[in-house]
Amino acid sequence: RGVCCIDEFDKMGADQQALLEAMEQQTVSIAKAGIVCTLPAQTTVVTAANPSKGSWDITLTLVQNLKGVMSEALLSRFDIVFLMRDEGGASADAALSRHIVRRRGGGGLPMPPPPGQRDWAAA
Repeated sequence: RGVCCIDEFDKMGADQQALLEAMEQQTVSIAKAGIVCTLPAQTTVVTAANPSKGSWDITLTLVQNLKGVMSEALLSRFDIVFLMRDEGGASADAALSRHIVRRRGGGGLPMPPPPGQRDWAAA
């Protein structure tokens, strides 16, 4: 038992089929040097993927947004699917990055936010 974490799952291509076997039958087949064996694979799989168009289209369903990224058969093997969308604009991204730099910078005086922008450190 263990955990398998995969980032950029949308870029895996044909290698996803190997994962489908592991998730459906809970086994992994290995063929090396004329020896073929099937091993048990009981693990938790956590993946992160981008939608097929690069950004989420709210007019489409989950399956439609992931078309070409992940097959429906593979998607159905996951017990939980979380959707995370970045709805922030350029000013929110700039404010958040300033906050991170201030908190993690390790020195210097904190920079105040530009006029009219939220101070994330005060939140």
